[in-house]
Amino acid sequence: MKLYVYDHCPFCVRSRMIFGLKDVSCEIITLPNDDEETPTRLIGKKMLPVLVTESGDAIGESLDIVKYIDETFGSSVLTVADNPAIEAWMEEATKLIYPLAIPRWASSDFEEFRQDAARQYFINKKEAVFGPFTRLLEQTETMVSEINAKLEILDDLLVRQERNAERYSLTDIRLFPLLRSLSIVKGISWPPRVQEWMKEMAVRSRVNLNDNIAV
Repeated sequence: MKLYVYDHCPFCVRSRMIFGLKDVSCEIITLPNDDEETPTRLIGKKMLPVLVTESGDAIGESLDIVKYIDETFGSSVLTVADNPAIEAWMEEATKLIYPLAIPRWASSDFEEFRQDAARQYFINKKEAVFGPFTRLLEQTETMVSEINAKLEILDDLLVRQERNAERYSLTDIRLFPLLRSLSIVKGISWPPRVQEWMKEMAVRSRVNLNDNIAV
């Protein structure tokens, strides 16, 4: 199997997680961000992740990939119900996490941005949606303060959540990539349970955090 991804992309992280959680082998291929031809050839549009299965079929939605791997290889590990409170938290937190993370992704040494044209492609696309990165970076202090307050709420939600070792929910699959995205931001005050959970999931899913390149 081959999984086409961007390293920074939280949706790609979702798909990468299930391979680590289930110890399933897969070749991870990082595409340049401006490569439109490869994903379009595989699934008809420029979007990642894309999984090419052993039979040659292409699957192009992150949670569809997660479901396929979970149901196809061994017994399911996604047997825990979604957590509505954490799902609601994510919906709100995303409004802060992406404006904080995206301009930092653009200046970082991810493989998909190694070529200048690929980096500029990403900048052009994202600034068209979020506005100039310089303006976003100027709002860092305010946004960090707001997300730190929200992380305290998440900490309480995680403390109250029952954990079953080696059993997960789709909420887990959605939450970890968001926290990983936030880990590239300096000045985040990680509450103890959030930090513990995030590091534990990084080890179990075999997906690194970005705190070592935080800016």
